[in-house]
Amino acid sequence: MRYSIYLCILFVLSILSCNSKQEDRVIESFYVRKDDLGRNVSISVNPKRILSLTPSITELVYTFSDTSRLIGRSVWCDYPAGVKVIPAVNNYPLDIEGVVRLKPDLILVKQGMISVQELDKLEQLHLAVYVQKYDLLNEIYASTKTLVEITKGDSATYKHWLTSMQSDTMHTSVQHAKTCLAVTSVSPIYVFGKTTFVSELIEQAGGKNCVETIQSAYPTVDVEYILRANPDVFIFNSTDQQKLFFETYPLLKQCKGYITNQLFVIDDSIMSRPGIRLPILKDSLVSILSK
Repeated sequence: MRYSIYLCILFVLSILSCNSKQEDRVIESFYVRKDDLGRNVSISVNPKRILSLTPSITELVYTFSDTSRLIGRSVWCDYPAGVKVIPAVNNYPLDIEGVVRLKPDLILVKQGMISVQELDKLEQLHLAVYVQKYDLLNEIYASTKTLVEITKGDSATYKHWLTSMQSDTMHTSVQHAKTCLAVTSVSPIYVFGKTTFVSELIEQAGGKNCVETIQSAYPTVDVEYILRANPDVFIFNSTDQQKLFFETYPLLKQCKGYITNQLFVIDDSIMSRPGIRLPILKDSLVSILSK
């Protein structure tokens, strides 16, 4: 009788022990990390189903991490070419049902590219959404480092990329810095402002942003403002945009940049995305501003 009771006790203890170990394994398979909104996000220690809702983040995940982990993207994510075969969801507005169907264990998105309501809905569905800042260079470097860490990416490749971005590029003295206007849209005229990575890269390349006194990321400016600034260099995101710009505002042909034919084009997907191709943008600006 005592022997039977003893066996029963051992059996119960073994079950409790197994349950405890199983619970420990469940807990250890996730960890909590603050995103750039200050939210505590429970992240899988080894995420295998990553959904990126931002083109620049898609570039980074595809380059630095195992591509098989990237199981979803936004419809705007089109680089590198290999991502085009990955299932896409609409993100303006966000297709919540499409997101759920992909069964992601980690969703990555740039701050400003998801609404509070959409974020709340995803949280209610117990989906891990990690929001990051990618506006200024220091934010880009820090966020990319975090991205590599949480997606189990290649740290050596990241460090090589970072080195290429942080190498010295100053070729022109501040006294002779060319003033530059980088246009994002024509009507109304939106330009890259002081608080953007594009403006920082212009300065690193030895140039000076014409709108550096405006504390806005993408301010609107009028013809009179541009005439007063009289930029040495104009940068557009396409030849069509350049043509439309001066057709719409012929008075701006009086600016020094137009008269001296300092009109340049950098592809919009390179100019506007803080992703893997930032070194290309950096080198392009150095080349333009050293002419």
